[in-house]
Amino acid sequence: MNKTIEETNISVRLSSAEIKNLKESVSSADPRADIYLFGSRTDMTKRGGDIDILIISQSIKKSDLRDIRWNFFEEFGEQKMDIVRDDGSVQTPFVEMVFPKAVKL
Repeated sequence: MNKTIEETNISVRLSSAEIKNLKESVSSADPRADIYLFGSRTDMTKRGGDIDILIISQSIKKSDLRDIRWNFFEEFGEQKMDIVRDDGSVQTPFVEMVFPKAVKL
């Protein structure tokens, strides 16, 4: 299981306020959900890039994903953000590829 960002002291290219916003929005939709950051924002040597989020949840719906995105945009402005939801099986080829390097928020 991936450790949280606090447990690992891994730096990511999101502010603590951005992380807090995402965690609160996801938690309001499903308190048991896990949220991960993947892609270029997990690499401190890169610049720019979209925000790639993986949410592990069996109950979050598409409408919840819209709300999570909208809450983030309201606070930080519109940005390129991709949100992928998985039910926890981690069996789709894409999720299998990104999950091992994803950072739990």
